[in-house]
Parts: sequence; structure tokens; C-alpha cells
Amino acid sequence: MKLKHYSAMPVNFVIDYANGDMSRQEIDLDYSGYVVDFFPKFERERPRLAKRFADTIDRAYDDCSWMPDDRFQDAVSAAVDEFMGKTSEADFY
Repeated sequence: MKLKHYSAMPVNFVIDYANGDMSRQEIDLDYSGYVVDFFPKFERERPRLAKRFADTIDRAYDDCSWMPDDRFQDAVSAAVDEFMGKTSEADFY
């Protein structure tokens, strides 16, 4: 997926966290700043994609912020996968 500058900034920021390239403290300190600074421009660049970001990644960030670090990272990673359109195989049979 090709993203323009303002769309790429918050998405890449969260992907870095999901991949383990930053700590929970770093994302907690900077996430709201990224959303405030870039999301309005993201909405203008790619309105439907911005809505999908809000419905997946932002929702997971808000809903799961109470979780311990490892579970929170897993929840954000799952939201990133959903945002990117990746679905995993069912892990139960």
C-alpha cells in the first residue's frame, strides 16, 4: 500500500511499535501527539483509509491501554494486521 507523507507517519509509527522497534513508554509518550499532528491531514489525504485506521489501530490503542506491555503489543499488532488486510488462520479446531 502506497501512503502519502501524512498517512505514512502515524501508520509507520504504530508498525514500529508492533514490530518491537520501540518500547511501550515511547508509544505512550508519542502516540497522541502523532494523532493530533497527522490525523487531520491523513483524513484529507486518504479519508477511507483514515477511518479504517481509527476503527482498527486507534480503537485497539484506546481499548487495550490497560493491558500489560506484552498483551498490549499483541493487541496493537493484531490491529495493524487487520488494518493492512492480513488475517490469520483460526488457531482453534
